[in-house]
Amino acid sequence: MLAALLKMTRPVNIVIAVITLLVGYELLGANYPYFIMVMYGDSVFRLGWVIQAMGFAFAIGFANIQNDVLDLESDKMNRPERPLVTGKVSVKAARRTWIAMFVFMLFCGLFDTILQNLGSIEIQIGKLDVVYNSNKLWNGFVAATSPLWFFVLLGALLIAYNRWLKHIPLIKNMTVAILCTTPLFFALQNFYSFLHPFPENVISRIFPAIGFAFLLTSAREIYKDLEDETGDLKAGIMTFPLIAGAATARHLAGAIVLFTWISLPIPVFFWGMQSLFLYITGIVLTPCFAYVIYQAYRKNYRRAQTAVKIGMFLGLMALLASL
Repeated sequence: MLAALLKMTRPVNIVIAVITLLVGYELLGANYPYFIMVMYGDSVFRLGWVIQAMGFAFAIGFANIQNDVLDLESDKMNRPERPLVTGKVSVKAARRTWIAMFVFMLFCGLFDTILQNLGSIEIQIGKLDVVYNSNKLWNGFVAATSPLWFFVLLGALLIAYNRWLKHIPLIKNMTVAILCTTPLFFALQNFYSFLHPFPENVISRIFPAIGFAFLLTSAREIYKDLEDETGDLKAGIMTFPLIAGAATARHLAGAIVLFTWISLPIPVFFWGMQSLFLYITGIVLTPCFAYVIYQAYRKNYRRAQTAVKIGMFLGLMALLASL
């Protein structure tokens, strides 16, 4: 049952979120939160971001498990291989798991808040001693507690999506797109609150990543609705393809992908990104986006979704390579 529960958390999405968080810190030119440093000889391992990554892992896990519980009836048509449908996991066990993961998410936010304000702990393995350095300043209540409030609001938005927002066409797609950018926003708020006194001259580096992730996730969610059209109709879940028609939805998703491709020069011309970004994305994303549109035209929506995920990852890596 544990393996089935792990599958319900969507491990691939968790990995993508963690990578996105680290990409956010790199784009901002900030060192990863370093309140816990393990040093062995000349090597230094900064573990502060691990707490934040765990917070996002628990957030994604609880949201997906809760969503599977609420979508049990529609999944019998759309996703018959899912653990709740096959009986590998009971509804009671799934409900207990998502509640526990929700609590752990909030604990990670609280723990991150405490440690960010206290300072850093250096563990020198060779000498087996611990050095505590209090070097953080309180920047006001909101800034000082921002990691906790971020996860509180993230949890509230995830629950609102699972219970209400996912039943509103297009709003559900945009909400998921916003949720996929939250690791970048977390890096931004953490950078602003704790890591840099004057961030205004560098925060523009993260804007292309936020826009890129938002647009491609919006397209991917429309393709997901197209794939789930039959089951959603029987379950009474009204999505954009069911209201506007499959062809209109497919054209909208394709237009978003095309707009993303056309917008690739913007980071270079307006936000100071190196021209290398345009060369890399032109080479790797042009065939990737063409493949997405082609698979959508053939109504292979699952392949289109996978290709969109790959395109988003390649785009983020191109941003890093172009710093």
